[in-house]
Amino acid sequence: MFTDHLVLAGGGHTHALVLLRWAMNPKLKPAGMITLVNKESTTIYSGMFPGVLAGKYKIDEILIDLRTLASKAGISFVMAEIEGIDLKKKKLLLAGRAEIEYSLLSLNIGTKTKLNSRSLIRRDKDLAVPIKPFLKSYNFIVAQDIHKDDSLVKPFVIIGGGFAGIEIAFSLRKRWPKRSILLKVKSGRKINKNLLRNLKDLNIEIIQKNPHASYPQLICTGNKSYDWIKDSGLPLDKNGRVLTKKTLQVLNYPELFAVGDCGVIKHHSRPCSGVWAVRSAKPLAKNLEGISKGLKLDEWKPQRKAIQLLDINYANKESKAFMSWGGVIIGPFNFLSRLKESIDKKFISKFYLINRIDSEMFSKQEMIKCRGCAAKLAFTPLRSTLNKLDIIETSTDDSIDIGILKSSKILIQSVDGFPSLVSDPWLNGRLLAFHSCSDIWACGGSVISAQSVVKLPSLQNHLQQELLFQVLEGINSALIIQGAKLIGGHTLESRKISEEPFSLDIESSLTVNGIIDNKKYFWSKGGMKKGDEILISRPLGTGIIFAAFMNGQIKPYLIDSVLKEMNRSQHDIVNHLNQLTNINLHSKVVNACTDITGFGLLGHLSEMLESTNNDQLKKNLEPLKIILELDNIPVYDGVKELLDKGFESSLAPSNEIFLKNIDGDENLRFELISNNYISNKSFYNIMLKVLVDPQTCGPLVVSCSSIYSEKLIQKGPWIKIGSIS
Repeated sequence: MFTDHLVLAGGGHTHALVLLRWAMNPKLKPAGMITLVNKESTTIYSGMFPGVLAGKYKIDEILIDLRTLASKAGISFVMAEIEGIDLKKKKLLLAGRAEIEYSLLSLNIGTKTKLNSRSLIRRDKDLAVPIKPFLKSYNFIVAQDIHKDDSLVKPFVIIGGGFAGIEIAFSLRKRWPKRSILLKVKSGRKINKNLLRNLKDLNIEIIQKNPHASYPQLICTGNKSYDWIKDSGLPLDKNGRVLTKKTLQVLNYPELFAVGDCGVIKHHSRPCSGVWAVRSAKPLAKNLEGISKGLKLDEWKPQRKAIQLLDINYANKESKAFMSWGGVIIGPFNFLSRLKESIDKKFISKFYLINRIDSEMFSKQEMIKCRGCAAKLAFTPLRSTLNKLDIIETSTDDSIDIGILKSSKILIQSVDGFPSLVSDPWLNGRLLAFHSCSDIWACGGSVISAQSVVKLPSLQNHLQQELLFQVLEGINSALIIQGAKLIGGHTLESRKISEEPFSLDIESSLTVNGIIDNKKYFWSKGGMKKGDEILISRPLGTGIIFAAFMNGQIKPYLIDSVLKEMNRSQHDIVNHLNQLTNINLHSKVVNACTDITGFGLLGHLSEMLESTNNDQLKKNLEPLKIILELDNIPVYDGVKELLDKGFESSLAPSNEIFLKNIDGDENLRFELISNNYISNKSFYNIMLKVLVDPQTCGPLVVSCSSIYSEKLIQKGPWIKIGSIS
């Protein structure tokens, strides 16, 4: 049986270990297309989470980077929240985006915290936080650190007297030596005498009544299946866990597997625990590999009991740990704490190892070529070619990005495209649309329609269909929110052998059509006025960020934050500027505008200045210059550190041609000012790199009078970065 499209739903420990196996042994990986879907780009190793709260580890040390792991394994990664499954049509339903079709599906979505009291559900969400998801509860606890030395502040309450709640209580006592900590247990629940004695020794108070609603509370009351699992039609046990055979296949659904906390083998009941999740990884991987080849699947016989180690992170002495086996608890002993630490570090180090493989810093000659907008042709050969042509009609400001036709209304057309930036085809389509629309926005226009050209890898027809569907749905999702439509397009099939993941072999382009009413002002690149202020709409640095990402050397949260910003349309801020124009009919709000894309901030501002000064010379007026305030130019988190390590976009060196305009000739002159670079020359050199960094889904830049800039800055997201002199 050929696996057409295997979808791994959820990034729990089991799936993470399966990906690790395929990354280390690519020949074992099933044939066909494979996609990992998870709400976050990382998953936390739960066994070390109490150690993080106790200060033994840093949060970054227990994160498994799923996006990088998927890349190493040669599979696509989709960051999306799963909200359902269509068993008949074999589709995984995702929140806020297109569904994904599967031929084989493995569920490893874990569980959420069980809120088993109406009073808990009604509490202030900012004061009562469930232990899962771990990152949310971690941030909640970090926010409470301001009271760590205050014994008179309101007590911190842990709801739940199970092993998880007790271990968290021990960890928080190490974190907050003086703060009052309450452990709320169910009436009638008995805690092991040895555990109870240690809780009392550490001044952790046991309560049975509901604490005051104003007390901050961490809820550790056990596990509960997600609601969509209950509504899915899948066979479930009394606890809402998906029932499977010993092969880990869901009962009556041989194309479905369920593992980890969300699944359980029928007649082999067991509690939710990371021990079984880890143990099930190898049999799951073997059966996914086997079913793709039509082989007989292995049966897994999970152990009935599992050892649990519970750490006591003492504040002033060496840590000890308890060991639980069934109903028997022994300890606490120092050697058990050392054993737990050894097991945990051995587990997480496997993922550090795969992240380091092939991730050494490359020389500039070896650096992997950038994708996205940075894959475009450099400025010099592009401008030279266009100068040889006399058939292209452009605007009066010599734009090489857009075409303009003037009739009863101003019609604008722009075309853009690039190789896939990330392995999620839907997100690539959406980013392509926003990037392509920015040329229309930079003219003050409204997008009305678009046509696409998509080049797909050479695959089976239905896999091409799924990839094309995802790309077009992504494009369409970006157009619909602007009131625009995707009205057609064309497809091509690649003639080269595709590399995995196949989604990275997609190349797309988009022709975007826009319109401007005659009543509104057309924003040209030229037209800057003396005394204008220059505003920018979002940070810079995507080229640098993705250069590091392509070479496997970036922290996952940095990519997440950049993608979140790139995945936000800027048509709303254009609409707001047009509304101001309508209100102030006798005063032009935007004197000039551009979008920052492949040629970087300095390159596109050079186009604005060149166009402006051409008009100035025609009118026998003095040429203008741009003063840039380096301290105010916003950059994404991590950019400066990555530049220090030598990362830059593969298009950046050719963009350095624009650096000659700094203190250049009087017709094309920039002046850079900064409070930092006199005492910190490295800051100045870093900012020069930022100025020539190519941007995908980059910011808009406007030149406007100080009267309007103050209003725009106040409303946001605009930031002043310079002025016209």
